[in-house]
Amino acid sequence: MALSVIKRLSRNAASDECYTPCDQVIPILEYLDKDKTYYEATSGVSSQIVDGFKKHEYNIVPSGKKDFFTCLPEDVYDGIITNPPYSIKDNFIEHCYFLKKPFALFLPVASFQGGRRGQMFMEYGMSCLVYNYRVDFTGGGSPPFGNAWFMWGFDTMPVNNIRWVNNPKYRSSTDVITTLSGSVKIKSERTEKRFGSGADLTKFME
Repeated sequence: MALSVIKRLSRNAASDECYTPCDQVIPILEYLDKDKTYYEATSGVSSQIVDGFKKHEYNIVPSGKKDFFTCLPEDVYDGIITNPPYSIKDNFIEHCYFLKKPFALFLPVASFQGGRRGQMFMEYGMSCLVYNYRVDFTGGGSPPFGNAWFMWGFDTMPVNNIRWVNNPKYRSSTDVITTLSGSVKIKSERTEKRFGSGADLTKFME
């Protein structure tokens, strides 16, 4: 079951809408610089990474309706932080390398392997910050796959290095996702039933 879901998420454009809960950005923040400004390349689709950065007072610029594949190095500020559509992740990785700016892409752990991206990893290098807990993208519990930040170009993360980190184990009982067509509220009844509405769940990272 899990394998079939990973394959579907990797190849089916209809399954690209896995929006990152805003508190899931916490582990990567220690690798970033508060004095720098980052670029969220897909925030025209979802604002949750932007919301997470703003919540923790880091600088990030949303992409709006700009096509990432038209971006030049000056468009992405000091680096790219995003959860790209899984069906075109290889295209994202390739364009990130082309821009030669630091980047962190939130992808399924299974993205370690793949003929095209594997060749890029071997040629240019790649590091990963692997999450200990699976991310509940939908609020339904029992997430089927693990995730990692695939990172390149950061002084704080040596090339071809893998690190494991605790991340928030549960998602907020209610998250609001902002899309180009409006706002959608994702409610996790499992979390609300266990901890109550509005509980601070970042304490469950350890």
